[in-house]
Amino acid sequence: MVEAVRERDELVEGTAENGVRGQVRSGAEAIVATLEAYGVRYVFGMCGHTNLAMLGAIERSSLTFVGVRHEQVASHAADGYFRATGQLAAVLTTIGPGLTNALTGIGDAALDGAGMIVIAGDVPSYLAGRGGFQELDLHGEAQQVEMVRPLVKRAWKIASREGLADVTGRACQVAMADQPGPVLLDVPMDLFSATFQDDIHVAARRVPADRRTYAPGAQVARAARMLVEAERPVIYAGGGAARSRTRDSLVALAEHLGIPVVTTMAGQGIIPQDHPLCAGYTATVGTPLGHDLVNSADVVLALGTRFGEMETSSYDPEVSFRVPPTEIVQVDVDASQIGRTYPVALGVVADVGAFVDQLLDEVRGATPRRDWETSARFTAIQDGIRAWRADIEEGRRSDATPIAVERLLGDIREVLPRDGIFLTDVGIRHQVAQQFDVYDSRDHYVASGWGTMGGAVAAALGAKLAAPERAVVAEVGDGAFTSILSAVVTAVEHDIPVVWVVMNNFGYSSISVYQHKHALGALGTTFRTPDGKPYNPDFAALASACGALGAVVTDPADLKAALRTALDSGRPYVLDVHTEKAPRTRATGKWDVNDILSGNRTA
Repeated sequence: MVEAVRERDELVEGTAENGVRGQVRSGAEAIVATLEAYGVRYVFGMCGHTNLAMLGAIERSSLTFVGVRHEQVASHAADGYFRATGQLAAVLTTIGPGLTNALTGIGDAALDGAGMIVIAGDVPSYLAGRGGFQELDLHGEAQQVEMVRPLVKRAWKIASREGLADVTGRACQVAMADQPGPVLLDVPMDLFSATFQDDIHVAARRVPADRRTYAPGAQVARAARMLVEAERPVIYAGGGAARSRTRDSLVALAEHLGIPVVTTMAGQGIIPQDHPLCAGYTATVGTPLGHDLVNSADVVLALGTRFGEMETSSYDPEVSFRVPPTEIVQVDVDASQIGRTYPVALGVVADVGAFVDQLLDEVRGATPRRDWETSARFTAIQDGIRAWRADIEEGRRSDATPIAVERLLGDIREVLPRDGIFLTDVGIRHQVAQQFDVYDSRDHYVASGWGTMGGAVAAALGAKLAAPERAVVAEVGDGAFTSILSAVVTAVEHDIPVVWVVMNNFGYSSISVYQHKHALGALGTTFRTPDGKPYNPDFAALASACGALGAVVTDPADLKAALRTALDSGRPYVLDVHTEKAPRTRATGKWDVNDILSGNRTA
């Protein structure tokens, strides 16, 4: 993350040094020049009558425009780009439905901490409140910005052409400050086209080389003492830790003190899964070892986690996180998260990566490295890890047909390079968390905060553009894939060689599990024709019709070869894999959904 900031800072300095004051430019040109100055490289979006001037300015610039066939693809792709690089991409939409189509992906970015600049056209400023085409004016003039406010860190409704460059620069800064997130520029159509004397240089503001928030020394020292003096400490890392790119320092801290690291699903990869101190994760389907460790800990160092419902077994202290007696040291860049779910013994408002660096220096100066490899606690942890791996190994060797999801995930992990990027959606994320080994959080994108079905289908586009030299595989359900199928069209049009592995089981299996468990019928969760026959399109044939490559896999013995062929093709590729109807999931946590559906839990 720091390196990304430093690179962008150099760009800003260079533009400021070589720029010309007083240039006559259009509003669109001022926005584009500012995006360039802040290091933005890609704009994902779709044309419309209100943003044509922006498209013209982009075409004359260094920015690369990736046109999509639906705006939700654009916002998910920008999200995927940020997760791979830690740098901003822009999303361009037209007025009304163009912007509302993008809202789902914007919401994902907001809750998962992905920065992006959303630029939306609006009615001409002189027509506001007069019923201009596609104006939303039920409660006021040109109110589309109000729809987006809950989903962004900041929304600007542009009222002056002269301020466009300055506001765009501030938007870039806000998108990256503290916890990154999306921001909105709502621009009346005429202000894109209007020309003016640009007296405020587009790069007048500098992006600091290190924008991280550090903790006071006294808090760092106290946290170090608590961990050193604890008998059963645990490091608990969430998505905020993963985004902070603090893997090396966190692993060094764990190794110095011999502390096991438990994660959320979004935090997986903050410590390599084959590291001896990687001790599983908590969730409704978390690992037994992960739950045991957080439940028995006397001190938990919580890094960048909201302690969400899924991670805490619906806040049931009988299952997860017994606070008290456990003491929580919670670190988050967002002050509103401190103590929100559990009372804290120490709350620290700081960038997680900066704090871990500080804490590592503190403990190294305060205590020698512990000889934890021979401790009884470490031996027990290793026994727990071996028991878990033995439990899941049988499924990974399954030769059953339809293909077991466990076998599919195991084969993908074996074929995908260690630094390959793997994306998955909300429906399958539980099986992925249990079955797919993650070695670096930068290589693993999982639907977390908002959990959009289909988000990974489009996010893979941004990830591949961000890291063209790395393999990118998105494993998604058949329902998710068909919901954002146009991502394949965009991949072919722009030559983005993503591999989609579609689990074809003719239904929304992750939801049907609850439906059948509670005898609620089968309506809406299975894909069938009126005569009752299972139905899905031929996904490989659909890929071919779009200009991509595709193959159908029904025999588990063919999986690895098919995956290698897809990755080696250098083309957008769809693997239509026929999988079991109800994949096995080991539920060691709790989710109130089951109690509610069974009638055992009411308000």
